[in-house]
Amino acid sequence: MGLPLACLAAVCLALSVAGGSELQTEGRARDHGHSVCSAWGDFHYKTFDGDVFRFPGLCDYNFASDCRGSYKEFAVHLKRGPGQAGAPPQVESILLTIKDDAIYLTRHLAVLNGAVVSTPHYSPGLLIEKSDVYTKVYSRAGLALMWNHEDAIMLELDSKFRNHTCGLCGDYNGLQSYSEFLSDGVLFSALEFGNMQKINQPDVQCEDPEEEPAPASCAEHRAECERLLTAEAFADCQDRVPLEPYLQACQQDRCRCSGGDGHRDACVCSTMAEFSRQCSHAGGRPGNWRTASLCPKTCPGNMVYLESGSPCMDTCSHLQVSSLCEEHRMDGCFCPEGTVYDDIVGGGCVPVSQCHCRLHGHLYTPGQEITNNCEQCVCNAGRWVCKDLPCPGTCTLEGGSHITTFDGKKFTFHGDCYYVLAKGDNDSYALLGELAPCGSTDKQTCLKTVVLLADRKKNVVVFKSDGSVLLNELQVNLPHVTASFSIFHPSSYHIVVSVAVGLRLQVQLAPVMQLFVTLDQAAQGQVQGLCGNFNGLEGDDFKTASGLVEATGAGFANAWKAQSSCRDKADWLDDPCSLNIESANYAEHWCSLLKKTETPFGRCHSTVDPAEYYKVGGTCTPSPPCR
Repeated sequence: MGLPLACLAAVCLALSVAGGSELQTEGRARDHGHSVCSAWGDFHYKTFDGDVFRFPGLCDYNFASDCRGSYKEFAVHLKRGPGQAGAPPQVESILLTIKDDAIYLTRHLAVLNGAVVSTPHYSPGLLIEKSDVYTKVYSRAGLALMWNHEDAIMLELDSKFRNHTCGLCGDYNGLQSYSEFLSDGVLFSALEFGNMQKINQPDVQCEDPEEEPAPASCAEHRAECERLLTAEAFADCQDRVPLEPYLQACQQDRCRCSGGDGHRDACVCSTMAEFSRQCSHAGGRPGNWRTASLCPKTCPGNMVYLESGSPCMDTCSHLQVSSLCEEHRMDGCFCPEGTVYDDIVGGGCVPVSQCHCRLHGHLYTPGQEITNNCEQCVCNAGRWVCKDLPCPGTCTLEGGSHITTFDGKKFTFHGDCYYVLAKGDNDSYALLGELAPCGSTDKQTCLKTVVLLADRKKNVVVFKSDGSVLLNELQVNLPHVTASFSIFHPSSYHIVVSVAVGLRLQVQLAPVMQLFVTLDQAAQGQVQGLCGNFNGLEGDDFKTASGLVEATGAGFANAWKAQSSCRDKADWLDDPCSLNIESANYAEHWCSLLKKTETPFGRCHSTVDPAEYYKVGGTCTPSPPCR
């Protein structure tokens, strides 16, 4: 009968997951050592085509360039210097030109187009990263460069540059020796080939290295080099990387490196490290071959040195980045198993449970809670875990024409009447607003009066734009408190009203009258008017009392006139700033202050989006000014 449908689906899913995992593993482990050129240790170089040679030059050299024509898509120049304190020769500086960008790297600085940049640095098509072990440059042009701040540099190119490069890295044509050390039947020595790559600078004197007498037979060191390069830690490398070139380099290090045993050991360590890097580029996973007595490495804080770790390190800010990484593994300083790097506080490697959280530039400790009107959040393992709280709705009437409903729908309406802003079911309360022209045209309107009908219309409270308050047509002094509502005057510019049904009003008096209405969540779906129905859906906020949803703000507002004698108002679609260039410039000057970080408004940007209030249209008329 075959497998049940559910089992078939499960089998297919398992196969697809397994296949995806295998593809990802293959993607990370693919052999791309053939597209890598490198230099390391005691003047050793490996071309793209696999030639390994020694060139003891200390001048500026063309490491690799695009040589297809007069316009070079990229060029890499490097300068070596003698090593210090028993170290092998060092790379002092690298000049990398990619199209129109010039990147100058030293051990301590990264300079882009003449300006020092901090890392990581991102610009279109370019990324510069720096860790404790490597500086890395990635370009969308098809180039990746890696430098260990000391003696080793690796350059990887896209296959589009095949047979188009020149320099110490060779021509990238897939043929060893040809065109580098043998051209038109003429054989070049490594020294002659290297000297041809020198960058001549008029103001710099640098002598070419001369042929050195060949050392005595280095064969006596072969057994020791074989022991080092075929150790158990390199078991996964033997079938991936040709061993002989690195055995030869190791033997030369033993013969040529001067300065005592410490210097020779440092040279051999560089060759072993290069063999390990080439193994990683070939898809292998070298083990930790370093020991306390053999080429030891130290790391900052509580990090540990690994020969094969994911370059995409999990951090408190990005906990899953290593599982998505497609780059090959590499050596460097990594966090111990079970920890992540604390990039929020900078506390080294910590268990995930000790990761802090960040919000609006402030740090929060694990377990710390924050609460706002709508949710409660707890910092847990570097992430905010939140739950919803009863959330009130807010409706605003600003600038005499700009309305935002409880559900967030925004529209502009220039009215000339009393309009129902909000009313509860069974007429438990009603809120009205009077809009009226206040300028030279009917497109300049202001909020003149706010009326609260409380206690099922038994009490009528009127708020005038001059700050006066009338209760049942009699002026009252503030504060005023009754059983069902209270009115306070906390400042000369504001009046605050609290109503027992869960309604709160904030009436702003200056510079123009504006209204902010807050309604408890318990009233959701139980309100109507220009402030919408507060049902969590913005799309049906233009619903009228008859149940129809109007298409325009004017049609919706006209349906909520409180006086039938008022004329309907039409939508005004023209941009007022298009009518007067002087007014448009005036509006841009003043309203742009809302978006500038150096103004007092800048401190509010993390909480309030200034774009919502950058409404130039309101200032293109003489009054009112920009809000």
